[in-house]
Amino acid sequence: MRSLVIDELTPADMEKLAGHLEATLEVSGLPDVFWLPMPEELLSPTQREHADCGPHRVAVVLELDGLRLELLVRASQSLRCACTDYADDGQRKWLIGYLDQLIEQLELQT
Repeated sequence: MRSLVIDELTPADMEKLAGHLEATLEVSGLPDVFWLPMPEELLSPTQREHADCGPHRVAVVLELDGLRLELLVRASQSLRCACTDYADDGQRKWLIGYLDQLIEQLELQT
């Protein structure tokens, strides 16, 4: 799996991060996994065509001492569809910006 990772976070930073994710993202059915919705304007042409498969989102996973942001844009209504694909350049740029904003907003020590 292709992912962006922030690791070696302190327990205090992990606590701040967990609280923020619980308050701002959809909780998945798995422990410590959250859904970050992909903005509609960043969807690929195939993802736009498959609006009924959406919303399209990426997994944000809390790990022991860090955070993993998967680069797979998933269709929430279909497990196997052509609209599930790895993030394109624009989507990756947005995801990196999301992580940068998270680090700055929560004042995480990285």
